[in-house]
Amino acid sequence: MQTVPKIIKGGILNGKAVNLPKPQYPDEAKSAKVGGMIAVEVTIHEGGNVIEAKAAPGPEKESKETMTPEQEERARLRDLLALAAEDAARQALFSPTLLSGVPVKVTGRIVYNFVADSDDKKIRTISGGVLNGKAISLPQATYPPAASAVKAAGTISVQVLVDENGDVISATAVSGHPLLRASAVSAARAAKFSPTLLSGQPVKVSGILTYNFELPKKEQ
Repeated sequence: MQTVPKIIKGGILNGKAVNLPKPQYPDEAKSAKVGGMIAVEVTIHEGGNVIEAKAAPGPEKESKETMTPEQEERARLRDLLALAAEDAARQALFSPTLLSGVPVKVTGRIVYNFVADSDDKKIRTISGGVLNGKAISLPQATYPPAASAVKAAGTISVQVLVDENGDVISATAVSGHPLLRASAVSAARAAKFSPTLLSGQPVKVSGILTYNFELPKKEQ
């Protein structure tokens, strides 16, 4: 009978969390513009809760005897970041991991990036790729009579920009038959999306909507 291990290694776990709270940026560290990556070694219970969280030592860890006062202060502030990252990691939640149908513990890392001056440098627009499957309302494009007359068909790609509320605020056809483009753009402008959040803040999304025009069967 094969023995199922009680614990497995999961590597970087950020993308596997079903809930990953953002760490609280300590005011002292933020005002001093001390930031960077903090990796937290975690153990996840069979139920998906984090039961252990410990920040991994940074590459700049030095003996206090060799540190200048400035380096000591930076190290102290980095320790505050580590504590904040550990607190956030303990609140993370994961789906249970099954191995041969049996729930197991998982070890791995959650990585947090503390960015100084983040209020001034928030990402306002993200790229969403092809957005057809993400729309909550996607009206069909109508087949223009002029296109039908010349038997124009094919796929039209429309570059769109979706605002923080999920509305399309710009739409430009970037490929496809010229006689089909206007209809595709009109349909794209009427599409509706759910708001996209990044670190809890609504952001704009750029991407592509595709429309496939086929000749009516009687005209093929």
